Amino acid sequence: MANRVTIQIAGQRYTMLADESEEYMHEVAELAQQTIAECGGSPAFASTRALALACVKLTDEYLKANKAAQDAAAKCRALEAENEALRSQAQRGAQTAGQKRR
Repeated sequence: MANRVTIQIAGQRYTMLADESEEYMHEVAELAQQTIAECGGSPAFASTRALALACVKLTDEYLKANKAAQDAAAKCRALEAENEALRSQAQRGAQTAGQKRR
């Protein structure tokens, strides 16, 4: 169920519907506010320039994090395949050793 949450960014209040908790949405707003401040905005006002730069900065961070997550998932799949191959090899070795004992 969506939560109705009011957050404030650069002096403007926004009421949002979010599946996430109110605490989480305030954390998101705080990160947005910090990023806007890093780009020249203030808690009370942000120019279009500061908002655009903050948007670019956050998008850059998102794309880099998404790429890192995709790379990690690919590495995980490769390790799982390697693990399965080693298990198969070990099972074949155990079967061969059992047949030689007979």
